[in-house]
Parts: sequence; C-alpha cells; structure tokens
Amino acid sequence: MLRFYFYMIFTLTSAFACINEAFAQVVSKNQSDLSVSVKTKDASSKDANDGYIQLNITGGNPPYIIDIHSQTSAYQRKESTGKLELNNLIPGSFIFIIVDDSKKIIQQSVTISSEN
Repeated sequence: MLRFYFYMIFTLTSAFACINEAFAQVVSKNQSDLSVSVKTKDASSKDANDGYIQLNITGGNPPYIIDIHSQTSAYQRKESTGKLELNNLIPGSFIFIIVDDSKKIIQQSVTISSEN
C-alpha cells in the first residue's frame, strides 16, 4: 500500500520586512514527487500593485502546466524550468494548480497582503 503524507512549513519575517515564505510538499517513497516552494512580498498598500510571488517547482516530470486563479482573473502557463515569478500584484488570494507531464498534481494557495 502506497501512503502519501502532506505537510506544510511556513516562515514569516517581521511585519516591517514583509517577506513571506511557504513550502508545501506531497511526500511518498518516490523520489520524483512533485513539490513547490513559495516566496512572496506583500504590497506596500491596499491600492499598490508592487507585491510578488515566486514559485520554485521541483520533482515530477517537466514541463509543468500551472493554472493561476485570483479574484480578478484565471489563466494557464506552461513552464519547463519549474520557476515562475509574478510581479506587480495587488493584495489578494491566488491559487496555483500545478500538473506535471505525468499528471501528478499539487495545489498551493498564496495570499498577498498590504503593509498598510
């Protein structure tokens, strides 16, 4: 019987630096498991569009199809390197659904807040 475990580790810096990091990984005995680490920077104010999200996808089989959903839009990207950076973001929630070439799936939720 193959067992899967899910764990998440979050590291948050001080409120003044506003750099957040999160890591989500599906863990099994297979070395090719798909995982994603996330780094974010909050927007400087509720009306600013200077937040960002960086995804680093490891494991699985590239290329990766990344569905990106927010309150205002949804779109899809294909990435062969496993690195994705979204800049000029306003505060809000984002959901990433990542599918590798072997149809392994991982989902990650990310929130960009505002400093003020």
